[in-house]
Amino acid sequence: RVDQLKYDVQHLQTALRNFQHRRYVREQQERQREELLARTFTTNDSDTTIPIDDTLQFNESLQNAHRGMDELIGSGTNILQGLRDQRVTLKGTHKKILDVANMLG
Repeated sequence: RVDQLKYDVQHLQTALRNFQHRRYVREQQERQREELLARTFTTNDSDTTIPIDDTLQFNESLQNAHRGMDELIGSGTNILQGLRDQRVTLKGTHKKILDVANMLG
């Protein structure tokens, strides 16, 4: 009989805890619902802005650097082409000088 009473007490305590927990959850949900209904919504503040200006400026800087490197490469190519042309001209001049020297003896 004592064991039966212990079992009944444990069963009733568990049922009471479950009831209290369900009641607490329901009250919390009602409180949150009331808070949401009472809240007044406003427009976004400055905390939600995206720093797109900084990103655009960074992108523009990268494009300028890329353009500058292209100009440097183009300038280097032009310099090399100029040196090749000078070499051809100097070779022609050297050949003419040798021809003149051979004619004079």
